[in-house]
Amino acid sequence: MEIKKNTIRDILQKVGLPKLVLLVLTGIILLVLSFPSGESDSDTVSETEETTEQNEAEALEAMEAYARQQEEDTKNILSKVEGIGEVEVMVTLAASEEKIALQDDDVSDDTVTEEDQQGGTREQSSYSSKKESVLVEEDGTENPYVIQVNAPSVEGVVVVAEGADSGQIKKEIIEAIQALFPIEAHKIKVMKMK
Repeated sequence: MEIKKNTIRDILQKVGLPKLVLLVLTGIILLVLSFPSGESDSDTVSETEETTEQNEAEALEAMEAYARQQEEDTKNILSKVEGIGEVEVMVTLAASEEKIALQDDDVSDDTVTEEDQQGGTREQSSYSSKKESVLVEEDGTENPYVIQVNAPSVEGVVVVAEGADSGQIKKEIIEAIQALFPIEAHKIKVMKMK
C-alpha cells in the first residue's frame, strides 16, 4: 500500500496538481462528448427518405400532368383536321423533366520544366478539373441553382381516330405527331376508332 502512495506522490510532484486536474477534466469532457446525442441517426435517415419519396411523388405527378396536357393539346389539334373526326390520344414519357444546375468549374493546368546539371531537361505537367453545383439558399435549405429545365421526352404516342381507316389520314396523323414530338414513326400507333 505504501508503494502506491509513494507512486501517486511522485506523479503529483512531477506533473503538478493543476496539470493533473486539467488532464482528468479533459478525459471527462471527451467521455461525455463520445456519448450519442439526443438526435438519432435513424431520425435523420427517415427524414431523408421522406424527402426523397416526396420528391419522387412530385416528379411523377408532374410527369402525369405534362403527359395529360400533351394528350389534350394533340387531341385538340388533330380533331380540327378534315377527315380525322373524333380523336383520342395517349402519350407515354421516357423520363421526367431534367433540371440542369449551374456548374462552377475549377480547372488547373500546371507545367514545370526542370534542368539538371548535365543540361538535360525534364517536363512535368499536371491537369485537374473539378465541377461543383452552385447552391442557393431558400427557406433555410440549400438547393442547386437551376439554369435550364428540359421537358420530359416523349417515348411513344397512340392515336385512335374515326377517320383512321384511310392510309392517307394515317400518314397525316403520323407526320403531325412527328412534327409535334421528336420521335420516330415506329413509336407512333394510329388506329381506327369503333
